[in-house]
Amino acid sequence: MTVAARGAVLALLGGFVVLLPTPASAQCGVQSEVGEVVETCDYSSGGIEEEKIKYPTSKWSVRQICKDGKRNPEGICFNPEDCTTDAGNPGTRYTLFRDGENVGTACLSAGEEDLVDDPPPIRALVIEAFERLSWPASKLEVQPPGGKTLVNLESNFYTTNSAATSISVNLVESNVVVSARPIAYRWNFGDGTSEVTETPGAPYPSLDVSHVYDQTAKVAVSVDTQYGDASFTVNGGPPEAIPSTIWVTGAAQDLEVVEAVPQLVLR
Repeated sequence: MTVAARGAVLALLGGFVVLLPTPASAQCGVQSEVGEVVETCDYSSGGIEEEKIKYPTSKWSVRQICKDGKRNPEGICFNPEDCTTDAGNPGTRYTLFRDGENVGTACLSAGEEDLVDDPPPIRALVIEAFERLSWPASKLEVQPPGGKTLVNLESNFYTTNSAATSISVNLVESNVVVSARPIAYRWNFGDGTSEVTETPGAPYPSLDVSHVYDQTAKVAVSVDTQYGDASFTVNGGPPEAIPSTIWVTGAAQDLEVVEAVPQLVLR
């Protein structure tokens, strides 16, 4: 159904199109006069309970929505936005957070906000979110190329992933940018050995990261990346350090170790 300006709907009467007034929505919306457009909420108290069942390990919190944006140091609005719950009771509109991330709005009556906790300090939320963010895995390069190398020959390994990465995330109604860079690499050579370095390696003739296979085999090689030296900013403010680090597993790729076959060359 299309809602026209001033809340009227189209109807067919005697072959003519006429406008009929419609009542404003009362469920989980901002209280308004009849005929005004109502902004609805995403969740009621029952909807929050359903979400908590779907995400049993998540932490849930709400923050009151203010008509004028003014609130006291505890986050309570001086002039909160009113709404009507699904049960028809007067309520207040809140922003709902799952693990600190904004997932929508909710209309809750007095006491229903106790279903969730107050949002923790934003620094604690950033540190929790750091490990959930999608830090890029490093792409492994092997030389000789083509998926084959020679036994008893130095095989060269490297990756081009060495620059810092920044990821934006919305936490407690704030624009947070989290930055981190690769600080270490774990090279998995597929023969039961591995090596951790601070360097990403480099193309041949550099052999910063190399490995010698002592027998023929088919192995799966990969490189894992440790991100650290991390920091975050809130709404463009000064950066704050994050003490955490995280390892990101790299994709495995096949490598065949073969023997060199002597060939007679006529000159």
